[in-house]
Amino acid sequence: MRLSAVDIRDLRVLTRVGFEPGPRNVLHGPNASGKTSLLEAIHLLGFGRSFLGGRSDALIRSGGGPLRVVGRIVGPTGVVHRAGVERVGAGERLRVRIDGQEADTLADLARLFPVIAVHPGSHELLAGGPAERRRMLDWGLFHVEHGYLRYWQRFRRALGQRNAALRSGQDRRRVRAWDGELVTAAEVLDAQRASYVEHLGASIEEMQGRLLRDGPMVEVGYRRGWSADRSLADVLAERIDLDYSRATTTAGPHRAEVVVRWNGQDARNRVSRGQQKLLVYLLRLAQACHLQARAGVSPVLLFDDLAAELDRDHVERVLSEATALDLQMFVTALEPGVLPHDFTRASNLFHVEQGELKEVLQ
Repeated sequence: MRLSAVDIRDLRVLTRVGFEPGPRNVLHGPNASGKTSLLEAIHLLGFGRSFLGGRSDALIRSGGGPLRVVGRIVGPTGVVHRAGVERVGAGERLRVRIDGQEADTLADLARLFPVIAVHPGSHELLAGGPAERRRMLDWGLFHVEHGYLRYWQRFRRALGQRNAALRSGQDRRRVRAWDGELVTAAEVLDAQRASYVEHLGASIEEMQGRLLRDGPMVEVGYRRGWSADRSLADVLAERIDLDYSRATTTAGPHRAEVVVRWNGQDARNRVSRGQQKLLVYLLRLAQACHLQARAGVSPVLLFDDLAAELDRDHVERVLSEATALDLQMFVTALEPGVLPHDFTRASNLFHVEQGELKEVLQ
């Protein structure tokens, strides 16, 4: 995928910004100038929300609005699509249009424009709880397994109903009535997740030698969320008293975990924040590689403040891997000099200051 043009209105410090990016783009300027806001705008086109989290109506420029981002997206076969998101104000739903039609769900947006963002808070992918890593799994599987979303939605609905029955103290028959649907969907999710992690591990193994060189060995493992040698149906039956006491379902794919090991040790607590950040780049680039190989889709990469916690050598390695994958990139930096000269010279260079963007001729 390629973003060939984008128009942004009233997003944080950005009043109105429009530009035509190239395959590689460097956005440089002082802190609080609007660089990250530009990446947030692009992320909105792929997720309907910012990668920084929080309420999406908080993105609306103070005293401005409506917030609007419109992009021209070129698909792998050269077909051009026009996508846009708009939020009028607090409490208003996000409006999404694709090729002139209202989109049914945000999934339509995500499928059209896959985006991967790595930013200063991305170390939470490793340092944070299992939900962070499950979201990484779900994003990847959404793009490579067309039936995954359907089973994920079935599972979430059954889980929500079962938990509601537990919280309200309904009798066991009503609670157990959801077990069949929950187990059916869970078994599909589990099989697809296990396969995905195995293939992701293969991509990591192939890539880590170049990214880490003589560094530590990185491995990924998958834990399903219930006993590996028991069926989920049996586990749910055995845990019914525990589930009542906790008013929630204590086993299932919503308890799954992806374990990342660095030289055999859990990377959550045994490596520095800078090392965690490097591992995140490895994980997300491996995801991009797998997505290309499996689905023929090239995601867009957003690297916010790439040089903040990586030394120059690792910055060069990350950019070299991303360039080899032929992915469109948007990289922010305080100044171009913190990035490899060859990369900057081959990129579209934009200066950002006080919410305004100007292309710099090289």
